[in-house]
Amino acid sequence: MISKRFQRFIKSSSGGVTVEFVIIFPLMVLLLILIVFASLLVSTASDVQQFAHELSREALGRFGSGAAITDVCTQMANDSGLMSRLLSQTLLVEPSKLTVLACPSQPSADGFVTVQVSYNFAGSLVQALGQNFGLDMGIISRSSTIRL
Repeated sequence: MISKRFQRFIKSSSGGVTVEFVIIFPLMVLLLILIVFASLLVSTASDVQQFAHELSREALGRFGSGAAITDVCTQMANDSGLMSRLLSQTLLVEPSKLTVLACPSQPSADGFVTVQVSYNFAGSLVQALGQNFGLDMGIISRSSTIRL
């Protein structure tokens, strides 16, 4: 004894696409934002690692010159020409958020030089997106070791 209008409404397929769109579209946007976040995170971490690697290669050249060096990391961090040249090769690294950690006991007794770099995500798009997903994107640290 269901009315004809109600039966027609139940059997009608018009508007089904709209309902599917309303359900699926927000999920697709969320997935896209997640992909952008992961891409920015991986790209920034890769840039910081490459920066650390290039600094360790530079340290190799400085030790090879024969000059007495007390802290090669601090010396390289204070070399504005070197820093600007290396930072120009990165895409997402902001110079003000990058820190080269001191390494006064380098090279080690077995001839290895380790350069450590940290990057602060504070105020970046990566940190903002990470907070939306409940992740604390504070500081990442990368190091690179090279043998003299």
